[in-house]
Amino acid sequence: MCDDNQQSANRVVEQANGSDIVVSALTKSSNTISPPVGLNTVALLEAGSKAMGMSPKNVMNVAEKLYSAGFISYPRTETTRYDPNGFDARAMLRDHCNNPEWGRSASYLLRSRKSGKPPLRGKDAGDHPPITPLKSATRDQVGGGAAWRVYEFVVRNFLGSLHNDLLFTRTTASLALPNSSEADFELELVTVDSLGFADACRWVLRDIGATTSPGHKGNDDFIQEGQRLQITKASIEERKTRPPRFIQEHELIRLMDSNRIGTDASMAVHVSNIVDRGYVMLCDETGQPIRPPGPPGKRKNLPRQIGRYMIPTPLGSSLLGLFDHDATASNVDSPAMLSHPSIRRQMEEEVKEVAMGNIDKDFCLEKNLNWFEDRYAELEGSLTRERIGQFGSNLRSTRDYLRYLQRFDTFEPRVAVPKGQQPKKKARPNYAMKRKGGGQGQKRKGGQGQNQRRNNRAKQNNT
Repeated sequence: MCDDNQQSANRVVEQANGSDIVVSALTKSSNTISPPVGLNTVALLEAGSKAMGMSPKNVMNVAEKLYSAGFISYPRTETTRYDPNGFDARAMLRDHCNNPEWGRSASYLLRSRKSGKPPLRGKDAGDHPPITPLKSATRDQVGGGAAWRVYEFVVRNFLGSLHNDLLFTRTTASLALPNSSEADFELELVTVDSLGFADACRWVLRDIGATTSPGHKGNDDFIQEGQRLQITKASIEERKTRPPRFIQEHELIRLMDSNRIGTDASMAVHVSNIVDRGYVMLCDETGQPIRPPGPPGKRKNLPRQIGRYMIPTPLGSSLLGLFDHDATASNVDSPAMLSHPSIRRQMEEEVKEVAMGNIDKDFCLEKNLNWFEDRYAELEGSLTRERIGQFGSNLRSTRDYLRYLQRFDTFEPRVAVPKGQQPKKKARPNYAMKRKGGGQGQKRKGGQGQNQRRNNRAKQNNT
């Protein structure tokens, strides 16, 4: 911190300690969030990675098991619009009215919806209908764990999609120290005016930072312009700017969908492949590798891992360098296009054209095979001994690479686990055999006999 800023901060802290702060202005804005549309595969994969801490591949495996067991509809679809003629929303709501988790929300929707027709929102991709629950079930019936998390999200998204808008007011209060020329402070408060679909999708309230619940009289009850608020503590906290965060798994899925890379059947596999092949590694916000899923209840003492960040490994980065990767590349006949997402998007579009009968299948297949063969031949011809040596010299272990990144404050600082909550180390079993007389452990008879026989054979050879 420079001297001028340091002195200014010190003056503010000195004046704030033992003083009050005045609400100099209030600014209010009304906001509306529309209900979610019908659930498709991409939205399910995003929610699984962001909110449930599951890999896209694991989400699909769980969803397919729920489908096979009759709990949800077919989980591979791009459609987000319900069929206005063949979808009876009231019949599905009746089945959920007695559910102990969301029965109250289902009952309200059943009373308020006079028609069984669903809302006409979303997109009809012409494939399977949106993912919906096929029957009401409890945690024990579904099996708990990951299966319950996926099933609960499917149900709550379905209920939310039939609901009304979420209405809330955002109030920004400008705060100023009396008789001070220093910068003002701001306090933001969010009051929910009408829950709408958030009655079923409660996580939305956390996303908007809601501070009060519906039925509250409003922000005027506890903060008004000109009001003086007591300052309990004032201190200076010095921080450094940080590099941008790495992309998260759910953000990659969203980008793949917006750039038309992959389909509902292949997107989870693409993400899984680059992790399994070591091109990226999954870490939490502190830079610790994501732990593999384990049995429920086995990791109570381990800290919860937040976020699923995709960190390019030295192998992945070096491989792109080997391709001469250029994000702005436009020459379609360049080997740099082998790693460019536009090629995958182009093939996906051509496959759709083949399905519609606009392009001949054999022509499309031969054209793409010839293109890849030519590009790989050009790439092979450009791989000199020097380039291959440079590729190898850039490789390092992922653990060393993570330690290198942590020196630049790339990740959030780790929070120390209290001593009472640290996982207990398991005692190693003692395989030593006790003597009959209760003495200390001794060697096994088999090992002792082998040594004796080996010595006898050596004596016989010498004689």
